Amino acid sequence: MKIRHTVIFTFYESTTEEQQQEVISRLNNMGQWLTANLGVTDWTVAKHIPETFKDGRAHLLQDGIFPSLEAIAQHAKSDAHKRVVELTPTVCDWMTVDTIVGEV
Repeated sequence: MKIRHTVIFTFYESTTEEQQQEVISRLNNMGQWLTANLGVTDWTVAKHIPETFKDGRAHLLQDGIFPSLEAIAQHAKSDAHKRVVELTPTVCDWMTVDTIVGEV
């Protein structure tokens, strides 16, 4: 069973552009590790487009397809994930949704 793992991030007003870029860098590095080590596909990290951004909306999306529930469990324990979560609580709030690929 493939799982789509989606996280949206909303940066605090006090978060600097440098901190935002560091979150993006850590997410991209984590995606490279996940792809190489756990078989994750379709890894995406993307900023909200300015043309439709409004206050209260999320600033950043992270999305990827995991090959199994076991891969998500390994991800949660990985050093790559720990590097992300050591920073994010200080600069943003986030929400996660895991869904089965191909089901509504």
